Amino acid sequence: MAGSEQRVIELKIECVDLPPHDWGGHSEIWLGIQCGKEVVQEVKLPIESAVFKADLRVTEDSAGTNPNFLGPYAHGTPQDRFVYLCWGRPYGGHWVGFRRVKLRLSRLNWDSLETNRLHIRVHCTDDKGGPVCAGTEFTVL
Repeated sequence: MAGSEQRVIELKIECVDLPPHDWGGHSEIWLGIQCGKEVVQEVKLPIESAVFKADLRVTEDSAGTNPNFLGPYAHGTPQDRFVYLCWGRPYGGHWVGFRRVKLRLSRLNWDSLETNRLHIRVHCTDDKGGPVCAGTEFTVL
């Protein structure tokens, strides 16, 4: 890309291997994606899989070598951009969360973005059988 040129990509996040609907004292667990400060596109567990979609703007980073993701779904610094998936549930018109997972976009390079679509798959259950949290790996499809 040249200079401050931007394009929009569609991010599709496929969540598989979801945990049970109750875990660690939490019942009726939901999963959503964070847009700005709000959790949206929430789905109630138990389900086989979930798909979230988000539009991201992308431009070059300050060094002109790597993609820099922008928009309400992109969080973090330009050097460490990520998308949050949030565990919790809606309650009284608000999201009550207990855990989040970071999908680090900063690990992506321009080869991952040849088209205006980026499809990734995330395994959402940790080694203890609960909802994955902190930073986790994903597969680019």
